[in-house]
Amino acid sequence: MKSIVPPIVAFALTVGLAASGLRAADPVAKSEPTPTAPTKAVIPMEFDNFFVVLLLRPENAPDYPKDELERIQAAHIANIVRLHEEKKISYAGPFEDFSGRNVRGMFILKTASLEEAKAWVETDPAVKAGRLRPEYLKWFVEKGALK
Repeated sequence: MKSIVPPIVAFALTVGLAASGLRAADPVAKSEPTPTAPTKAVIPMEFDNFFVVLLLRPENAPDYPKDELERIQAAHIANIVRLHEEKKISYAGPFEDFSGRNVRGMFILKTASLEEAKAWVETDPAVKAGRLRPEYLKWFVEKGALK
């Protein structure tokens, strides 16, 4: 029976391993422990890869008439629905941003490829219109934890 580690625990383990200088299932790790490394073996973890795309409002975002902004927003939503139906996007949604960065929303894309993520995001009408600017983060999640 396979035990599923909650995603937050997997993240904490990953951060803890990184802080200690260890890597889970790192194929290029030295075969001999470093003097500061614990002597116990690290449990290898397997990860699924996703891209988290933050959608920010650029400082110089172009202004459009209200009817054009409504058309862009409707097309933006339709594009999200299409990407979801094509099983390319897992989740998407707006943010209420308290960071001061003007983050408007995000996508979680089902790909490990930056090039593929960029190609999918470039289809978004709000990105094309310059109303949103994407930032790409590769996200490692315990295998099978995110459907």
